Amino acid sequence: MSDKLYTLENSLHEIIEGYPFSVHWQVRDIATGQSVGADDRDVLAAFSARKVSVLLACLALVQDGKLSLDAVYVIDDPLRDGVQSGIMRHLSCGIELSLRDHLAQMMITSDNICTQIVFHAIDEATGDALQWVNDYCAQVGMQDSQHREIFPRSAELDWSHPIDSMTVTSAHDQALILERLAQGSQDAKQAAALGLSVQLCETAIELLSNLMTPMLGASLDWGHFAEKNGRGIRGLSQIGLLLDVAGAPVASVAVFAESIPVQFDDGAPGRVRAQEMFVEFGKAIEAFYLDTQRVDAMKRQLVEPDYWGQEFGELLYAVEGGRAVHEDMVFTFSGIGKLFFACTLAELEDTTPGLFEASIDITDHHRSHAYTGSLRHLNGSVRVSVDDAMHLVIGSGDGAATMALLEHFKALGVDLVEHGRRYVANLKNTTITGVEERSSGEGFTGTTTAADLLAVLRQVLEDDGRVKQWMSAVFEPDGLANALPGYGPHTVKHWTVSGWGRVRDYDEYQGRSSVLIVECPQGLVGIAAHAPIGTQDVSAKFGSLGLAAYVKD
Repeated sequence: MSDKLYTLENSLHEIIEGYPFSVHWQVRDIATGQSVGADDRDVLAAFSARKVSVLLACLALVQDGKLSLDAVYVIDDPLRDGVQSGIMRHLSCGIELSLRDHLAQMMITSDNICTQIVFHAIDEATGDALQWVNDYCAQVGMQDSQHREIFPRSAELDWSHPIDSMTVTSAHDQALILERLAQGSQDAKQAAALGLSVQLCETAIELLSNLMTPMLGASLDWGHFAEKNGRGIRGLSQIGLLLDVAGAPVASVAVFAESIPVQFDDGAPGRVRAQEMFVEFGKAIEAFYLDTQRVDAMKRQLVEPDYWGQEFGELLYAVEGGRAVHEDMVFTFSGIGKLFFACTLAELEDTTPGLFEASIDITDHHRSHAYTGSLRHLNGSVRVSVDDAMHLVIGSGDGAATMALLEHFKALGVDLVEHGRRYVANLKNTTITGVEERSSGEGFTGTTTAADLLAVLRQVLEDDGRVKQWMSAVFEPDGLANALPGYGPHTVKHWTVSGWGRVRDYDEYQGRSSVLIVECPQGLVGIAAHAPIGTQDVSAKFGSLGLAAYVKD
């Protein structure tokens, strides 16, 4: 090992020492083939980190002509059973996607309905999908990996569950297959060793580059991680390729955090601390390979109410029955325009029977006008109901679905802006100025206040209808919900909307806004907050405020 790589090893050890859970990791230098790591051959539950090998095993069948990326597969109801990840479980059955788009959703949102369809396609081509994937892993050198299930039913697992019947892997295996993928994207002989072409290796890296919940690459300045996450009940993992400013892979990385405490002594959920560790890991690797400055980010923390003003600095916020700072100061929607959009459509249902059952087509035209969401990375037309489209808007901030909705209502002659203005007429500081021309999943543009947002949240709770239902199904919530205890089916009950928290470069001149209803010991509490332009560590401050409001009494 070179002296330079030894420096990286020491830097990563320093990060790990600050966390009281086991960390298994490996970093492989693409140029030299050298590697550093710790406990990287320990066999661990793979969860969704397994999907990189599933992706490549499937693409190998495409290369061999036994599968086609253009083949269409239909999502039906039995596929929903036990599924806790992805966005398709909240949509109607009957949606048709190409194999390429099922692979895309498997990687972008870790969708386990789409993953089942990928396994089904492999099974049709080979007669035994699990055996094919296991044989593929063995042939590419993944000696610690064994696929034993189509997907883990994480909602049914206890913290102390065994892994002997689950899909398993190691940090070594995951870093190795990513290294080989990187090599295959640059050399036809290396690609052939994976059963792929250079073009299919590039396709795999592209699919890995659009993860909606990045951690290793969440805070990079110059590089980008093509990455995949894994989510267990007691462990988390992130694996990925660091790409330089030209898009060339320079290092493969695999990090597994195991036996994460449910809660730390300082009141912060253990999973939050693990996620912060992944961000630190990514920043340290970027600093080493791309010669950038590593800056420590603010951590999420439980803050006593007396110190909210000091710790949350420039935030504008209002908490139901609690503290408020500049709750009547006006700010742009900045991530919560979709809440007003949803409430307006819900009111329209009273005068437009069958409104939400109508079908709309989301096309390449809509994708070309979308900044956010997973559907912009798909191909071809996708037909969904209006209700499904609103699930996508609220749940994942999907800009393509938003553009399709705006076009649909315009064709019907419905003036959504006028209806929206009627909805907000009783809110003294809220103005709807128009609709998006290019969409970040907002629908409406305008201005509001934290106090007005609290009034809307109260109305949502009182109506107990579609809007509340949409808000209960947000994909890996960010903003005020990002540090709540638990995860997935085990998170405290809450309602929110998909925000801009993870979209670092989008609309940086508008600030960031977030809303949350959370079920606390003292009852349901509404929270609204805005981070003005230039606020640092927005996600950490929002998460800390949401956690503090949850436990404030």
